[in-house]
Amino acid sequence: MAEQGPNLTPGYVNPPCGASEVLPDDILAAIDLPVYVSTACEIALRLDEAAATHPAKAEHLRPWAERLHDRCRRNHKFTGVLCTCGHHGAAAG
Repeated sequence: MAEQGPNLTPGYVNPPCGASEVLPDDILAAIDLPVYVSTACEIALRLDEAAATHPAKAEHLRPWAERLHDRCRRNHKFTGVLCTCGHHGAAAG
């Protein structure tokens, strides 16, 4: 059996912006990469929409959205593609 690298070790955590699990360039070149929005930012964007739709709840919803944006891993763990939600300013892809 082949030796497993740190990216395949159970319990290993790939830190935000870490590249240890990004696939090799030749593999990435063989696939079309979709626009990436992290799951944290996807939910944060939905919370922002809910805050706009329900102004009475906005004060409670917006801090949760901010926390989720802050938890964004910024780059896709396997492709390295940057999150495009727009909340990250110049860092967004």
